[in-house]
Amino acid sequence: MFKAPAIPDHSNRAIRPWLLAALLSPAALACFEVPELDQELPPIPDLGAIDTWAGIDDAGPGVGDDGPWSDSGPSGDSAGSDSGGGPGGGDGGGGDGGDGGDGGVDPNDPALAQLLLSEVLADPDGKDGAPDSPEVVEISNPGPLPVKLDGLRVKGTSWPTTDSAKLGLEGLVLEPGGVLVIRRWTTDGDPNMTALVIDGSVMWTGLLSSGALRNKDGIITIEFGTTLIDQLVYGLDLAEPSPGWSGPAVPASGSGKSLCRREGPDHDDATDWSSCTPNPGVFGAGPTKPSPIAPGALQVVEIHANPPVPESQKKSYQFVEIINNSQDQIELGGCRIGDHPSIDAPGLDPLEYAGGDGGCDSPTCLAPGARAIIVGQGYLGEAGGALVLATDDASIANSGLTNIEPVVLWDGHGNMVSSYRLWSDPAGDPLPLDNQPLHRIAVDTPDEPPSWISAPPTPGY
Repeated sequence: MFKAPAIPDHSNRAIRPWLLAALLSPAALACFEVPELDQELPPIPDLGAIDTWAGIDDAGPGVGDDGPWSDSGPSGDSAGSDSGGGPGGGDGGGGDGGDGGDGGVDPNDPALAQLLLSEVLADPDGKDGAPDSPEVVEISNPGPLPVKLDGLRVKGTSWPTTDSAKLGLEGLVLEPGGVLVIRRWTTDGDPNMTALVIDGSVMWTGLLSSGALRNKDGIITIEFGTTLIDQLVYGLDLAEPSPGWSGPAVPASGSGKSLCRREGPDHDDATDWSSCTPNPGVFGAGPTKPSPIAPGALQVVEIHANPPVPESQKKSYQFVEIINNSQDQIELGGCRIGDHPSIDAPGLDPLEYAGGDGGCDSPTCLAPGARAIIVGQGYLGEAGGALVLATDDASIANSGLTNIEPVVLWDGHGNMVSSYRLWSDPAGDPLPLDNQPLHRIAVDTPDEPPSWISAPPTPGY
């Protein structure tokens, strides 16, 4: 008689193989009747499990998303360097982290088109993102409609993409005239600094991240869903133009300076922006929104186009002097200087504070009777007692002044306020051939040849 060999029993819960084989034999299975299913089984409840087959971007909250305080991903220039991704590159630190939903906001809502980037401080004085030197992106609503902030997304090279959910803005509305200020600190900063604070019409919020805005070049955008609302392209020109942006990038502002939006229509090009003293939270109340300058109130009175130095050094000594000929303070923020009687001409230079005192509170304000000189970066000449305003490069008005070149001054609203040498014959006398500047004989004389004489330089006096 055949006897099955003994099988070791390692567990009293184990099913012996020979017994399992017997139970699954055709004869045994024939004794069982499988019941018919006359209704569908209830769906498996969603317990919040993560789809491990999805990509990181699709895996939902908690996967590849460390939130607004994360320190993941490569650094941009957290320590003040420019080591982040190239212009137009990826987000650098922190990754995308999802959209945060659109909160039911219609991306075609006409109110969204009102939102504008109004100030960007990419390279603050000190370490970028230190407690006293956060990076800043400011968004303003010039009105007239309120804007729901659910679904807002802000991108910046090399910031992490951040949205309304991460910034604590869900359910909030930016009213007409309101300002939203987003600040970025390094990851070792105090999280309490990022808390949402609403002070009148200004919302302050922030994030801790190792991903920093690039100092010298980058793109900053505000979006709702897939709709691009506004953008700023600054620094080096991009290899490929950014969709919706026209012409060259805005020159980078330099350390300790912001890029501020000028007064007027949004052109989505460099003419919308100028370098300025940082003033987050006061868009509409500072030098970025000056009042129009009345005709004759601001006058060009001295032009030094041909200083007595070697040709290679002339740009460093050229200046244009202006005077406040009115009884009111004049805000010069947003003013520009050019060499052509057209606001759309190339080479139009924005002006920024460079030194001196105009006699009133704002750094770019000029008191009645006070003078300012306009110079290129790196000016080496005298300034006297004048307020000093510098262009955004080493020269004035499109590569520097020449003996016969006009000079045109524009206010922040695109109005021509004063000129020099807009004559029928700009090459005619008087010419600055004796290495002296030309002076206006009186502040109220018209821009005609008899109104100008050659005399020694008197900048600031």
